[in-house]
Amino acid sequence: MNKLVLSFFLVVIVGFVSCGEESKPTNDLAQEFMEPPQTSKPKTWFHAMSGNMTKEGLTKDLEAMAEVGIGGFLLFNVTQGIPNGPIKYNSPEHHEMIAHAAKEAERLGLSFGVHNCDGWSSSGGPWVTPEESMKMVVWSETVADGGNISINLKEPTKREGFYKDIAVLAYPALDSEIDDSNNMPVITASDAELDTALITDGKVDGESTLTAKKDQSPWIQFTYQRPKTIRAAKIIFKDRHSTAMLQTSADGKNFTDVRNLFKVRTGKGEWGINDHFEGVTSSYFRLKFNRSTTLKEVQLTANYFVNNPLGRTSIARTEDKDLALIGVPDGNMVIDPLEIKNLTGQMDANGLLQTELPPGRWTIMRFGYTSTGAFNNPASDEGRGLEVDKLSRPAFKKHYDAFLGQVVENTKALAPNALQYAEIDSYEMGGQNWTVGMDSIFKSEKGYDVITRLPVIAGRFVESAAASDAVLYDYRDVITNLMTKNYFQYFTELCNADGIQSYIEPYGFGPLNDLDIGGVTDIPMGEFWMNRPITQTESAVSGAHIYGKPIISAESFTSTPQINWKGHPAMAKTSGDLGWTYGINEFMFHRFAHQANPHVAPGMTMNRWGFHFDRTQTWWENAGAAWFKYIARGSHMLRQGVPVSDVLIYVGEGTPNSAYYRDDVSPAIPKSINFDNVNTDVLLNRIAIKEKELVLPEGTSYKLLLLQNSKTISLRTAKRILEIAKGGVPVFGETPQKLAGYAATAEERKAFGALIAELKPLVKKVSDWETVMENLGIKPDMELLNDAPLDYAHRKTATEDIYFFFNPDTVETKTFHAQFRVGNKIPELWNPMDGSITKQGVFTTENGRTGTHIQLDAGASIFVVFREDANTIMSATQHQQHLSLRLSEEHLLNATVVENGSYSVPLTSGDNWDFAVTDIPASQDISTNWEVTFNQEQGYGGTLPFDSLVDWSNHPLDSIKYYSGTASYKKQFHLSEAHTDDQTKVILDLGTVHIVAEVIVNGEKVGVSWMPPFRVDITDYVKSGENQIEILITNQWSNRLIGDERYPPNDGGYQLGPHRATDLTMPAWYTNNEPRPKGKRTTFTTAPFYKKDDPLMPSGLLGPITLKFSKTIAYKQ
Repeated sequence: MNKLVLSFFLVVIVGFVSCGEESKPTNDLAQEFMEPPQTSKPKTWFHAMSGNMTKEGLTKDLEAMAEVGIGGFLLFNVTQGIPNGPIKYNSPEHHEMIAHAAKEAERLGLSFGVHNCDGWSSSGGPWVTPEESMKMVVWSETVADGGNISINLKEPTKREGFYKDIAVLAYPALDSEIDDSNNMPVITASDAELDTALITDGKVDGESTLTAKKDQSPWIQFTYQRPKTIRAAKIIFKDRHSTAMLQTSADGKNFTDVRNLFKVRTGKGEWGINDHFEGVTSSYFRLKFNRSTTLKEVQLTANYFVNNPLGRTSIARTEDKDLALIGVPDGNMVIDPLEIKNLTGQMDANGLLQTELPPGRWTIMRFGYTSTGAFNNPASDEGRGLEVDKLSRPAFKKHYDAFLGQVVENTKALAPNALQYAEIDSYEMGGQNWTVGMDSIFKSEKGYDVITRLPVIAGRFVESAAASDAVLYDYRDVITNLMTKNYFQYFTELCNADGIQSYIEPYGFGPLNDLDIGGVTDIPMGEFWMNRPITQTESAVSGAHIYGKPIISAESFTSTPQINWKGHPAMAKTSGDLGWTYGINEFMFHRFAHQANPHVAPGMTMNRWGFHFDRTQTWWENAGAAWFKYIARGSHMLRQGVPVSDVLIYVGEGTPNSAYYRDDVSPAIPKSINFDNVNTDVLLNRIAIKEKELVLPEGTSYKLLLLQNSKTISLRTAKRILEIAKGGVPVFGETPQKLAGYAATAEERKAFGALIAELKPLVKKVSDWETVMENLGIKPDMELLNDAPLDYAHRKTATEDIYFFFNPDTVETKTFHAQFRVGNKIPELWNPMDGSITKQGVFTTENGRTGTHIQLDAGASIFVVFREDANTIMSATQHQQHLSLRLSEEHLLNATVVENGSYSVPLTSGDNWDFAVTDIPASQDISTNWEVTFNQEQGYGGTLPFDSLVDWSNHPLDSIKYYSGTASYKKQFHLSEAHTDDQTKVILDLGTVHIVAEVIVNGEKVGVSWMPPFRVDITDYVKSGENQIEILITNQWSNRLIGDERYPPNDGGYQLGPHRATDLTMPAWYTNNEPRPKGKRTTFTTAPFYKKDDPLMPSGLLGPITLKFSKTIAYKQ
């Protein structure tokens, strides 16, 4: 008979150093949890700054990584204003350094990879010619009278000296175009130095700065000879924080606001406004800016453009779901496609058009393409160049071979097994919407000619608003598919051909379908920042889940200058824990700076950016090593089996697209329900319908499908959704309404209509998620009965269910009454801080769910693992205060008692376990009379008696007040035999610690405590009689850096440049690998974070320090 384990709750305190009886590992997973494999260790980005590289420094850096438990590194070369060293990017000397790093990595057992180009974004270099660079459609416009025409057509924008023609088209001029050509403005500006002719020439290959006067907003004024109706504004500019307001005036002097103009990002350092609106009529208009702005092009026009043409044509990234309606043009604003004439063959190479057109006014558009002008960033002068064409495989192959190909060849020859991966990091390069042969590619993909539809790319309406929208839908689809296949997928193919894997961050400011890209990379990579909401992991996580990729990496703990040298593992832990609940299972630290000169500390930085994850950190070898072990344990657990999620969100077919977060859907998905996103490819080709669930080949299953951004879809996708609904899978969300694309046949449209009529009643709306899940009979996977839902992760293997969650409150201990959707198995607590495993002694199992109480200290985390059958277990039925009840490896109940008294524990057998404890010793305070030694090598040596515990930063001696590093606290304490018998546990509670404590008892290392509460189990290290204790306390670099600011610099004239590349050179003493010049300062760092009067950081061991005792009692039948 199935035995129900009846109980109310068990409170298990999960701290940071285990104090209770541990169960010995019984299988490989438990063993690997205690000692994770090399492949589960965290990795780091390894930044060589501005050519400052030495073999000696590389060896020391990599040895330091290996020693503390870093599994591998990904080498970058970036600038960020750091003065230049002697190693030039892609030079023989540079490749010699990379090869040395590879050889050392192989010696040390570290995995090794490189970024694909100089800088962190994205794929470019000096070997990329303008013809091979990213391309964009450009055009010029001329309004001319019909008849015999001989006219020189203005060449459109020509960036980087490169331009090629696509086509010349003519159509009867729209009234608005005639108005623009006849009613030209006089243009003036608040800044007389602004080159108004340059910024209104219809091109974006020049620029001029509009400078603001003190306390005044700068403006550009358009004065027309007669009233003019303006319907659109176009502005291209370089300043990300600039905004523009359209104003009008009746007298040219007093202006009123009309509208803030909509801004989009078009490139790494370029933004655009291409806003349309209902007509505004006046003779006087102004564009008022909020600040000084560098302008490339400014235009006001009577034309009514399609809404957001920059986004709709893949120059800016506006996701399909965020595109506003294309607009409703008047009839005289629409071009008749039958009247468009292709005059391409009648223009010569110099732009002279000779042709004959019917009478009337004609608009002649000269279309071509040029470079987008995007450069890889932030790169050195030697590594900086145009971004390669993302839509062209031949162009990208040349880029790959120019650097990565050499790296592969050189490293494989010297260290065959070292190089294991390469990366495409942040995509920040903006859009691209043309490549060689684009017209043929488009016709092959979509079945119709794009050339005669080019006016739509220029923002005009052709045929109708609906037809124009459909053409642009198709156009974006072709662009995004080419980006996926010819850039990201091809990168992976080239890497794999060379025997390495690809890392890719599958998102960014460009025409990207994030989940598609996640599917074509070996290891998808998200990112999260310290102490910020997570907003850039879901594409990597869902992409990996739906394509069956086991490792999901993340650029981790990226930080702003406010963190600087103050950062330490305890400060970062909850950000990492949150990343785990979002599905990340590999941390790639941002960042480790290569310390080319090993004589200085804290040394090299990435200017002011990133978590200072460096071997020169004071905490590197103690808290660092402990934290990395914690990360390895957790990462390994979160790679087991498959993820468990109930909801599968379909992101739609419109492009570009990305993954949804729980708050992106309405109503928001509660944290008690986990979900993944799915794209069209997986919905069509990888997912099966089994027992009314959606199931992936790896075994991941989903209980319902949620349609998002699905009003417009293809016929094949609509068929698949109907098949899913008819297969018994609940379908919710947005019912499809419109057939995607321009070229659908009448037969296809009829079939689509019939299919949607059948599908419509099968797609339900979500009123609220609790009701939906209840009606479907789906219980929450993890539910907190006494608290708001928490983010959590759940993995499932053939034999285990593995849950992870953490206490996000970093101040208060919290008790969680958790219910898990697992029945008849013993809940086990696996603590990643120390690798301990304990089996719960009190839990409930009912209706396929198991409940237990888990107490987590502030910021603590836990894995709850279900693997062993609970049907024959005798356990307690209710919790007793001052007891922790758990099961031994043999499934025998035991109790850890913290307070003397009599106890009666009800058992599932119907008996009571009655016992009394009277001999728990009283706590001992050992806070006084410590001998404290500060290290001479860290600048302020000496030994002092501390009669009481004090904060170093408040000490009267400057040598302690400004001390940074590790100090040793020593004393003796006495224990009797009653303190050390076999049943007694001895816990050392250190009270307040800033920031890390390593405990040594009787000459043996006990462990490192790096998170509050600072408690350490020292039972196995103490003895009756006198005991010697040493506590090594480490603080941050901050106080010493602040103290050094009191003295003049002794850095040989070091000077930090502005962000990005610089002409400055590192001082000779640094590049010669020598100690810094003599002086009072003992620190050197390449970026200033502190001033001499900045507040000091609390430091040292503040206590109170207490020995606490408990008894462990085993149940005997």
